[in-house]
Amino acid sequence: MPPSHARRTPTVIVARRARPGREREFERWLRRLVARASHATGYVDADIQPPNALHPDEWVVVYQFVDAESLEAWLVSPTRATLLADGNELVESGAREQVVAVNAADEPVTAVSSVRVKPERIAEHRALHEQILADLSTTEGFVRVELFEPVEGVQDDTVVFITFDSRHHLDRWLGSDRRRQILDQMEALTDSARTVNVVGGYAGWFGGGARVTRWKSAAAVLLALVPTSLLYAWVRAAFFADVPLVVAVVIGNVFGIIVLTWLLMPAITRWLQNWLRR
Repeated sequence: MPPSHARRTPTVIVARRARPGREREFERWLRRLVARASHATGYVDADIQPPNALHPDEWVVVYQFVDAESLEAWLVSPTRATLLADGNELVESGAREQVVAVNAADEPVTAVSSVRVKPERIAEHRALHEQILADLSTTEGFVRVELFEPVEGVQDDTVVFITFDSRHHLDRWLGSDRRRQILDQMEALTDSARTVNVVGGYAGWFGGGARVTRWKSAAAVLLALVPTSLLYAWVRAAFFADVPLVVAVVIGNVFGIIVLTWLLMPAITRWLQNWLRR
């Protein structure tokens, strides 16, 4: 059996603040820095997290490398030093840097929630979403949350991605009393049943050995999820509008998993394969 450290991915988390008034330049510089890291030996993945409720004034970058030596080589490389010097005037002093070892066996798990929000209640729904975000920030295993609000002519539902580091932590949140209380408050703001599909970090949909960045994975899933949710809403309204809510949600979850796993995601990943792996 291999030693425990062989199952862990060296990861560095770097948090920086942009100088006031230089935010756009800072973002372009940061993305250039991360893009250059992707060419370093041993690079696995990088995730850029803009300021949010969890770190309101900071941009956070999470880098992963195959081993500690590769990570260290990137951190002290002349290429990185030059890029950091180029961005000095855009960054406030006091960057936070933390190196950790992430267990590669614990694949992140994402719950994809979709619901139709009444157009005049969008702002109230967003405020309740912020309450969920505040609660999630202190919840064990929480990784990130992303909110996709309706886009006229493209997407009618409000879609939320909530990611945890394990299925155990995700299930604990999904079954929590606090989540139930907030969903009860949201019920008056919505026009449809909420569907929730749990996916294992999207890994099963993006095979082939190449690493797909998280934001591209999320975009591909959203592209498949929107028509799936619309189709289910039409089927439910046409054939079983009077079915109890719990039964309708269960049927919706089964329907969504079948359509996404065996129909839409295979087609979409083939269609987008060149873009996904760039």
